[in-house]
Amino acid sequence: MPSTATAGAAYPDSWYAATRDAAPTRPPLAGSEEADVVVVGGGFAGLHTARLLAQRGRRAVLLERRRIGWGASGRNGGFVGPGYAERSGALIDRLGEDHARRLYAQSQRGTAIVRAAIDDLQRPDLLMGTAKITVSRTDQGPDFADRTRRLAERLGASFEPWDTARVRAVLSTTRYHQAIHDPTSFHVHPLNLALALAADIERLGGVVHEDSDAIALDRDGAGWRVRTPGGAVTARAVVLAGNADLGPVQKRLAAAVLPVATYVAVTAKLGPALAEAIRWRGAISDTRRAGDYYRVVDGDRLLWGGRITTDTREPPRLRAMMKRDILSVYPQLGDVAIDYAWPGLMGYAPHRMPQVGEVEPGLWICSAFGGHGVAQTAAGADVVAAGIAGEDDRWTMFRPFGTAWAGGPFGKVATQLVYWRLQASDWWDETRQAQNAERLRT
Repeated sequence: MPSTATAGAAYPDSWYAATRDAAPTRPPLAGSEEADVVVVGGGFAGLHTARLLAQRGRRAVLLERRRIGWGASGRNGGFVGPGYAERSGALIDRLGEDHARRLYAQSQRGTAIVRAAIDDLQRPDLLMGTAKITVSRTDQGPDFADRTRRLAERLGASFEPWDTARVRAVLSTTRYHQAIHDPTSFHVHPLNLALALAADIERLGGVVHEDSDAIALDRDGAGWRVRTPGGAVTARAVVLAGNADLGPVQKRLAAAVLPVATYVAVTAKLGPALAEAIRWRGAISDTRRAGDYYRVVDGDRLLWGGRITTDTREPPRLRAMMKRDILSVYPQLGDVAIDYAWPGLMGYAPHRMPQVGEVEPGLWICSAFGGHGVAQTAAGADVVAAGIAGEDDRWTMFRPFGTAWAGGPFGKVATQLVYWRLQASDWWDETRQAQNAERLRT
């Protein structure tokens, strides 16, 4: 296993950066290069795409503006599992059961690709826990179990319902009621996974350039030419795999994705108190529109994420804000010390699905994975790599979502208003249920 750095000076301050593996600084692009494929973006979407192409014998050159995993891929919750940010029921209503089932199967494939990569890399330490429960903060009623099983059957999924008693047996809080348990999910150290994928791309014959901002994209005969401040790469195909900011390289596609912020904190080591509150070592999230997601790391630290906003500035009292969120669910933890807290920017498409596919001959996009999880980046990369290799056209299952303009500053305002409305609805649902429960007790 690679040695561990004590600090991540080249990365935004986070627990992941503080515990990252030692990794070389890759040189920026200098001069002219040729490749089969140019991949723009050194997050998970770009890394998986380049690696899957390299496994097929394609020469892939990856260009990253900063460092590998510098953005959302190196700062997220580390959850890996099937499904999408858009609700499966909504996808069935919109696309029909067969199409929604194929999309879900592709997300399951993405989960398997990440798991297989960890095995191939011989890095079992990257796997930090297995399974996930998605908990509800309101009582879902007596038919919850039947509804959950029916949905799983329609999707070909393996998730299952947990009743309230089973949830509270592992999570000591009255905030939660029923849950959906997915045994196929797991959680990882995302920054170390990103660094390991980059090293494997190089082992397979690919090239990775950091500090290489793609500033222009032009047709070059039957192919494409991507320019950076230091050079240019020509290739038959280009994959735009940036996240919240594709930059000037393709302004129309960049305008289809909104940058949205979420926040993550890691506590100090909490000792036995954490084990008494959370007797579960899988991943946990709740069903609210901008809900909490968390997991136990480093034995007795709590990694806690949550909140969504289109205001991408870091709040002035971020640690205090995250501490309040933790104690609102687990007040018994007391005066929790926050050792790390950081924002993460993610690319969000208004239709709540990834942007995946060929937008014109030889120009591909694999982006907008904000809110989906790590597996979905691999799912998108898988269909893009297969499409470039001419193996199949599975990427067309994402075609209905398109790359429409996200509204620019007006889209940010509209999206934030939607978040606030949904958060108010969540608050009202919880408040009303608590009031009804109080009336029944009296």
